[in-house]
Amino acid sequence: MSQHHLLHQHPALQRLLAVPPHTLGRPLSPTNVWIGTRGTVTSLHSDPSDNLLCQVAGYKYIRLYGLSETPKLHATTLRSKNTNSFGTSPVRVEADPLPTAHASAADAAYVETILAPGDMLFIPKSVWHYVRSLTTSVSVNYWF
Repeated sequence: MSQHHLLHQHPALQRLLAVPPHTLGRPLSPTNVWIGTRGTVTSLHSDPSDNLLCQVAGYKYIRLYGLSETPKLHATTLRSKNTNSFGTSPVRVEADPLPTAHASAADAAYVETILAPGDMLFIPKSVWHYVRSLTTSVSVNYWF
């Protein structure tokens, strides 16, 4: 996956986006637009801020793991001594079978959902999540 700051390059596009009322009164990080073809994935990770993921077009599969599952996910927390910490995991959660080195991840509890156009998902700060595009899709997210 590649990341490009589309809204920074074309500020007129950002003016077309309405800020969800759930974020009003809270400082926002820059808004992101995520565009991907079917099969585009993000690795299992956690973010340093609360996140509202808004599905604009297409469908995405989302898997969420609670913080209590961190040891099973072979996770690493980066910048752990400051408020901008985030986590990464080498586990490819949909691999079947999982490599022996990551076998404990198979026992990690998770919830899953599919986002459709018009859906919005709140992902709390530090919650582990994995995303796979089921179709070509467009999402917008707000970190706050």
